[in-house]
Amino acid sequence: MKKKERVRAVMENQIPDKIPAGFWFHYSSDYTVEEMAEAHLNLYRQTDADLIKIMQDYSYPIEGEIHCAEDWYKVQMKGTESEAFQKLTEVIRLVKKEIKEEAMVFQTMFGPFKAASIAFGDEVLMKYSREAPEAVAEGIRRIACEMEKWAQGYLDAGADGIYYSAQFGEEGRFTKEQWEQLVKPYDLQILKVADQQENKYNILHICGEPEYRFKTHVDWYQEYPADLVNWSVKDNEYSLEKGRKTFQRPVLGGMNNKGNILNGPEEAIEKEVQQILDSFGIRGIMIGADCTIQGENIRLDYIKRAVETAHQYKG
Repeated sequence: MKKKERVRAVMENQIPDKIPAGFWFHYSSDYTVEEMAEAHLNLYRQTDADLIKIMQDYSYPIEGEIHCAEDWYKVQMKGTESEAFQKLTEVIRLVKKEIKEEAMVFQTMFGPFKAASIAFGDEVLMKYSREAPEAVAEGIRRIACEMEKWAQGYLDAGADGIYYSAQFGEEGRFTKEQWEQLVKPYDLQILKVADQQENKYNILHICGEPEYRFKTHVDWYQEYPADLVNWSVKDNEYSLEKGRKTFQRPVLGGMNNKGNILNGPEEAIEKEVQQILDSFGIRGIMIGADCTIQGENIRLDYIKRAVETAHQYKG
């Protein structure tokens, strides 16, 4: 199987020729387009990963200042003509030019709430979410409408799908009712772009924030359209097996992103991968980490060992 076929087999809940695997981390936002593309290609080449996830490490171009509730009605996000968007689509094109149809390429997108948090600050966003939810919802809607166009633009540029980082479902942030009114509709607005197209895919990453100890309501995302679902097993004490029952879909992940994959040694990495697959089985799983690999001295040889162990697993 080509890598693309291998990952698609997992998405279709079939047994692939090898268990696929993939890991990622952040890059400097100062990278040029060429440097960003080459960094992703280097990770792919050096580790034999089964897909490429292009990181969203350039800032979303959101305009406006929030001094009162009314300011949320004036929020703007630049469209697909913006330099930020053009840089990312050029990265996709450069990566696709190199790998052609060998593997899938996914573009990372953060949700509109996270984009607003980056632009205006989490404290400001949460303050007005409590005091003026209707105003915040309008601001988020305005961002989401542009991000919907960005998602389509990524697919048009050659991406096979969207790797969607869904946040703001952390424990203690919103009640479920508040979350369903303020967050969920705008996540779904973006996720539907790939979901409604043939041969385009969503990978859903359920992400937590450090202020909330990375704990999130994993089961709130049960209805989100996704071909693979990923969350932090360690932070939420929510096993892959439990997630399989909750989502009734294939899963990505299992490994501690701040553990053996970062610190080694290789023997511990091998053991962790083997234990995951011994427990879960070989159907409907792609080996990955709880989140991006985070920490000092990320080593590609450690990532390669995890990928190799998944590929060599016989059950």
